[in-house]
Amino acid sequence: MKRIIGPNNKVNYGVYDELVDFNYKDFRLMNFFGKEIKGIRKYLALHMFNYIGINAGDYFVGLAAVRLGYMHLVFAYVYDYNQGMLFEMDKKGPGKGKLIFPVNPDEYSINYSTAKDRLVFVKSHSRNTLALQACLDGRLEISLTAPYGLEQYQPLRVLNPSDPYRWTFTEKCSPIVPDTLEISLDGNKLDPGPAPTLLYDWSGGYLRRETNWYWAAFSSPLPGGDEEIVGANFAALTNESFFSENAFWVGKERTRVARCIYDFNQTDLYQPWRIWDEDGTVDLHFVPQADRGERINAFLIKSNFNQLFGTFSGKLHPKGGELVEFEGIRGLTEFHRAVW
Repeated sequence: MKRIIGPNNKVNYGVYDELVDFNYKDFRLMNFFGKEIKGIRKYLALHMFNYIGINAGDYFVGLAAVRLGYMHLVFAYVYDYNQGMLFEMDKKGPGKGKLIFPVNPDEYSINYSTAKDRLVFVKSHSRNTLALQACLDGRLEISLTAPYGLEQYQPLRVLNPSDPYRWTFTEKCSPIVPDTLEISLDGNKLDPGPAPTLLYDWSGGYLRRETNWYWAAFSSPLPGGDEEIVGANFAALTNESFFSENAFWVGKERTRVARCIYDFNQTDLYQPWRIWDEDGTVDLHFVPQADRGERINAFLIKSNFNQLFGTFSGKLHPKGGELVEFEGIRGLTEFHRAVW
């Protein structure tokens, strides 16, 4: 098991296809001039988030827990492609609050509990398990289990510099097929469709104070009754100076992509997007249908984001495999700027 922090404060940047010793406490955080940051300032600089997206028939369900050191955030939503947004919840508070978020990407149990909310999110790569139990705002209930391990799904796990004195570890995977899935809203069960799939994202470390990203992701069976499933996670403007955070999966086989280019209209996000790479491995068109966004201008944080729901069409060319072409796969894009 490789440590992410080596002797003499060396960060072992790379792609990790094995379990890690996430010895973040051994890292000496530095300021702009290379002077060590200690104590509460170092604690407040550690940021983590865990997001799961559920592609379930006519519904897309998103849920995340975020720990920013000085504050916590839990959000969830249910989008119906036919009726629009059915449910949104966004709860923030100072410090850790009621959120327990262990600092370990491979083995954890995230817990959040208030008078109206309960969230338990468990992941164990050693036991090949992923599980979620949630009751949020007294309205949304989710229960899911999935087999999820490093050999089963080949997730993309990379450790990159955030800036010369900071780093970020991320794990992304799509699609994951759940063993069990139940979703209900206001006491009514939602039909997850015949082949629901999951998106997964865990990221943590000492991120840049100002972080920006473009993001695109989807997880779905191929249209037309094909039993093959495909998924993707593409990002830009994040931490891609060393190791790319871009990959797609056909079945459970991962293809890494060096860099993706986003072509979209920032003044009108509802115009079609194109996402492609110079090698011809990825060429996608995204047609937005709806969005959820937020703008925050507070004392410690700023956030300006739009997450768009819509459909992807285009081509993926797996390394050493056959070209995959499709139309009308549902998924997400995002344009996000944050100071945190």
